Amino acid sequence: MDPLLRTTVLKLATPAAGVAVLLAVTRLRGVSWCDDVGFRRPAASRALGWLGLWVAWMLASEALIRAFGLDQAAAWPDYAPPILVMRILAIGVLGPILEEMVMRGLLFHFLRRTAVGALGAIVIISLVWTAIHYRYGPGTLALVFADGLLFGLARHQGHSLWLPIGMHMLGNLISIVQSLM
Repeated sequence: MDPLLRTTVLKLATPAAGVAVLLAVTRLRGVSWCDDVGFRRPAASRALGWLGLWVAWMLASEALIRAFGLDQAAAWPDYAPPILVMRILAIGVLGPILEEMVMRGLLFHFLRRTAVGALGAIVIISLVWTAIHYRYGPGTLALVFADGLLFGLARHQGHSLWLPIGMHMLGNLISIVQSLM
């Protein structure tokens, strides 16, 4: 198998398998996908409000990135169409679903029930989220931390994991478009 195809299939299969495993394990453990993980439809007004806030934040982030010369999305090579589609699905769709299920789904569910409460959980998860993105510079990490805070607040106040999933997907898909230009 072509090495690029192999790595791309792995990049797609990993989050797909992760989502499947998390859904199965949570179901077997009696964790409610709706009540605990947050897979419930958000109110339309909240969804529109968070989407508007997220778009405003992304525009502000882009201005900060340009003003301070922070890390930009790296250009993608000229991938063959099937490779391109698989990479977009992996990075723009399945990756955000898996990451948000873990961070703002399960971790948030368990941490908010401890002494740190919901706001402490949001901050702790945002710090973990930022640490996972260690490969970026300090300025970009500050933006990643802010992204994590917004994702967490959307999850908490919107009572739905779909809000941070949608926000995360939108951010990643915009980054992909920038990488293709």
